[in-house]
Amino acid sequence: MNKDALLATFIGFGIGLLITGAFLFGPNIVSTLPRLSFTLPRLWRESSQPQVSPIPSPETRVTGLTVTVPIQEAFVSDEDLLVSGTAPAGSTIVIAGVQNETVATASADNTFSGKLTLVEGKNDIVVTAYIEQKEEISRITVYYTPEQL
Repeated sequence: MNKDALLATFIGFGIGLLITGAFLFGPNIVSTLPRLSFTLPRLWRESSQPQVSPIPSPETRVTGLTVTVPIQEAFVSDEDLLVSGTAPAGSTIVIAGVQNETVATASADNTFSGKLTLVEGKNDIVVTAYIEQKEEISRITVYYTPEQL
């Protein structure tokens, strides 16, 4: 090998080591440096208008949404799952799964039910109750396996 090729190899190896060191140790070094903070001078004065505070929104939760079937972290062997529970009478219930969703209405005795189709493995189910522009959400995870348990 000639002298130029050997020198280029060492320079390339050195630059590669510097880049690798920057990736490995750079975040730790930067976090130990003192924080630099400064403020810009004010070139204008703020107007003397009073600050307007936001009006808090009314409570947007429905009280009483409970999912009774299925239980959290349940293992099921049937692809079609019946989701049922209780909610205020007349509320609209949206039961959303991985593959499809069902809309139901809570009956006069405060119960609801709807069917979902599951996919094999983990299925996250979101049950949302809506009544008079209020909502409440319940999340359930169910595991489906086609094998008999």
